[in-house]
Amino acid sequence: MRRLTLRARLFAATALFIVAAAVVVTLASASSITEIRVDSYQLTADPRQVVANVTVGLSYEITEHSARESPTTVTLTVRARRPGGSWPSIGIFVPVPITLSNDLGERTVIDSFGTVVPQHGTYRAP
Repeated sequence: MRRLTLRARLFAATALFIVAAAVVVTLASASSITEIRVDSYQLTADPRQVVANVTVGLSYEITEHSARESPTTVTLTVRARRPGGSWPSIGIFVPVPITLSNDLGERTVIDSFGTVVPQHGTYRAP
């Protein structure tokens, strides 16, 4: 059996390092999306729309928001992408409008962590 030359071994090691680095970067960016707790919600003039109030860190980006409905509850889910690097610990209040399939009515609103979310009146745009 033929042995690899030093040059071929270095090339193979470099290629393996590049592939491993690409996998690490891909996994790191995927793990930077996190679920955010919903602090409260507000009603709007439309009975099928609520505004979820969340607090995120500086430079977070809201990437997804949704509602899962049942006859007795509405589960609000908000996800955000955490920025890379180091950022000051500053909380930013963000209103996130979420449209429901049916009127909210008397249903209980919970977040994706199973916590009951308090209602804080009617939303008024700034």
